Parts: sequence; structure tokens; C-alpha cells
Amino acid sequence: MHKTVVIAHRGFHRDYPENTLEAFKAALDLGVDGVEFDVQETADGEFIVHHDEDISGRSIGSLSLADVAGCRVAGGYRVPTLQEALNILGKGLVLLVELKQVRSLEKFLAILRRYVDKAWTVLVSFDAALIERLAVLAPELPRAVISEPKDSAVAIATAGTAGFTQLAAGMVTGDLVEKAHARGDLVFVWDGGDQATMRRALLCSPDVIMTDRPDIVIREMRKL
Repeated sequence: MHKTVVIAHRGFHRDYPENTLEAFKAALDLGVDGVEFDVQETADGEFIVHHDEDISGRSIGSLSLADVAGCRVAGGYRVPTLQEALNILGKGLVLLVELKQVRSLEKFLAILRRYVDKAWTVLVSFDAALIERLAVLAPELPRAVISEPKDSAVAIATAGTAGFTQLAAGMVTGDLVEKAHARGDLVFVWDGGDQATMRRALLCSPDVIMTDRPDIVIREMRKL
């Protein structure tokens, strides 16, 4: 059985708000292989790590970086800048960087390239047009369109990338994994939330599992 890469979705946020420096540090302490996080662009062309398009009801697109610095999320935690997040996550990790409302792609890429291992950094988005632009601007970086498939499996391929078969953990079977690998796809799984489902998914040997509970996934992997 080959090792499944464990990605902490927005860090390990059982005890801290997601996408905070504290959640990223907690994920690293667990020993995850990588971290997924979200990038937004402020009104003055700076980049922060935050999932939603607003903070405390105010649109990020209307806030300057100085405005964001004064904001707090649940429990009084700061919203990190992209550079602060990358200073912690650094090199040697698999990074899934989801681009949300990002306009200044060249500036974003210039920052990213200073911090990351390109072979271990995947740029993802629900916006297929944005991913196609990245294929031109950053052909050296793997990238993929995020899907929310209603069928059992959806293979996603974009210019210059390997295919990704994306599956919810409850949909994974050994047969689906074998067929995806025969096509040359990597099998990317997101967890279904409960321990039994994640264990069954891991037994099918997917290539990557992205999870909100990396502690449970790592514990189950140690039992296999």
C-alpha cells in the first residue's frame, strides 16, 4: 500500500479558526504532508489568507491591508497575510493554494515563487478561466480546476497538468482508484467527516486526502 499524502484543509482548525497562523502551526505539529489555504486580494492589491469574501460583514475587495490588520476572526485571531502564511508553511510541504478573488496574478506569483517548492505547490480554483491564465503565466506550477462532482468521479485536466480524479471519501472504491491510475490520473479525495468513512477511503490507497480532521486521518493511517 503506497502512502497517501495528507493535506490539512485550511490548517488544523479543531482548536483554532481556519486559515489562521495558529491553525497552520497546529497542522505542522501533527505531522501532515501539506496544507490547503485560500488567498484573497485586498482593495490595495495585497494578499491575505481567508476563505470568505468578507470579514465581519465587510467585503475584502473594499478593505485595504491596513483595514484587514485591524480585523479579528472568532476568538480574536488575526487574518494572516500571504507572506506570513508562507513563512510558516515554507518549503518541504505540499501546498494547495486556492485562489479566490485574486486579480493581480503576476504579483501573486512573484510572492509565491520566493517561498515555495514549485514541484510541491498546486494552484487550484473553481474559476477555470483563471486556471487557464495561470497555465500561461506559471507553466512550471501544477494546477487544477476544483470540481464538485455529482457523479461518482470526475477527471479534471487543464493545460499542462496531470489529470486529477476528484472524489468524496464516501465514493472511493478500489476499482475507481485502479481505473484512475490506469488513465494516469492522481486520485484526490476529500474526507466525509467520520472516522469509518476515512478509514475505508484510506484502504483504497488514494494519492491524496484533504481533510478537516488530519488528526483522525493520521491516526487511522498508523493502524493500516
